[in-house]
Amino acid sequence: MLNLTDSTTAVAPDTAAAAFEPRIVAFVCKWCTYAGADLAGTSRMVYPPNVRTLMLPCTGRIDTSFVLRAFLQGADGVLVSGCHPGDCHYTAGNFRARRRWTLFRDLLDVIGFDLNRLEIAWVSAAEGAKWVKIITEFTEKIRNLGPYHDMRRVASDHVPPIAPPAGGHGTVVSRDRQGAEARARPQLHADRHVAGGGNGRVRAPAQLTEAATEALRGGKVNVILGWVRNRTLGQARPTWIAQPEAAADLVAPGDAGNLARLLKRPEVRALLPAGIVARAAEVMALNVLAQEAQLDPAKVFLFVVAPDGRYLGLMDLAEATERVVADNVKGLDDDRPAGFSDETLAALDELMARLPRDRWQFWAAQFEKCIKCYACRGSCPLCDCETCFADRNQPQWFPTGSDGPGNLGWHVIRAFHLAGRCVGCGACQEACPAGIPLNLMGAALSRSALRHFGHRAGVSSRGVPLQSDYRTEDGEAFIL
Repeated sequence: MLNLTDSTTAVAPDTAAAAFEPRIVAFVCKWCTYAGADLAGTSRMVYPPNVRTLMLPCTGRIDTSFVLRAFLQGADGVLVSGCHPGDCHYTAGNFRARRRWTLFRDLLDVIGFDLNRLEIAWVSAAEGAKWVKIITEFTEKIRNLGPYHDMRRVASDHVPPIAPPAGGHGTVVSRDRQGAEARARPQLHADRHVAGGGNGRVRAPAQLTEAATEALRGGKVNVILGWVRNRTLGQARPTWIAQPEAAADLVAPGDAGNLARLLKRPEVRALLPAGIVARAAEVMALNVLAQEAQLDPAKVFLFVVAPDGRYLGLMDLAEATERVVADNVKGLDDDRPAGFSDETLAALDELMARLPRDRWQFWAAQFEKCIKCYACRGSCPLCDCETCFADRNQPQWFPTGSDGPGNLGWHVIRAFHLAGRCVGCGACQEACPAGIPLNLMGAALSRSALRHFGHRAGVSSRGVPLQSDYRTEDGEAFIL
């Protein structure tokens, strides 16, 4: 991608406003918008030269990473444009893109991003005049807004080389935060528990132990995912057992974590069929995996545990869903996603009541604490890409270091990859050693999916995943 920061020109403070010219990146569809822009050119139409146009095969191919990367490289505004719905060269690319941008805009709103700087439009090959109008008005809007200083501060916040401290030994890392000390650091808390939470010493119900022993001994399952006592910390820890006599070591589930994440491990997958000690969080995560064809429900059996610790029995996924998920969903209002606690949703409401700039400052302070340990990724039952975008170096979209652009890119794209999938278990938040309230972003995207598309993740193993689906009647009030 073109590095916009290479063309940055320093100007004196008293002339900065007068000299400012917006730098705008446009990601456009090859078949419609690019042809429309070409028509504007061949028709000798005049519009501001501030836009750098990048052509892609389809709006369905314009990844959210492209937009975030453009801003981090110095863009003051970004335009995404393609064919009108129903006219896509690839039939449904723009329908899926419309759903994607609906979710992504809501995520950006949560972190306090200035949504005035992101425009989305439908421009056909015959609409050269519309292209000119959009570019002219968008350029003028960005000119009035001025440079995107908040994003530029993040983009310039890189970790400098490690150097020895003055007058001492060893090494320290000094970070130039450009006024970080002056930033407001509001304390916003969602529910947070200590992993294991005192349940680590409580034996599993006798009925669960007996059922697990019998399932292993009779060959119904080859392995059982459950909780045992961490003898060092005295807490419950997740593990898997393959010997019938080991079932006696099972304890009541801990307060944190999600056992479904162990199904990502190849050594566990090699032992399927598997049993899993399942609460509502595990049942919902398994439903998402089954819906995405990443799990064969016939190869998983659930030892279902109620919220009060009672053992409800050995069930298949459909029965477990009916027993511990379906009834709870029936009692939810139209604005409440499934799986999230009252504390998390209340914290989200508190956050969204703030001004966008305050939300940006809040998340800037939170992301600043991130050390890129990827514990959130490791603990999530639904972070299951064979190669994570954070590990790719060809191309490397975001820095791997725990600096401004690296942390912002990691948290925004990780959260977006879980849009329509997050079940609110809070495993990511519990695993974070920095105490970042990651579940707030999951709750925000889950609420967005529910409001716009009537989608609740994890309530059924049937249907099409949210971002793989579309409806012709999906809303597009924000699209020009």
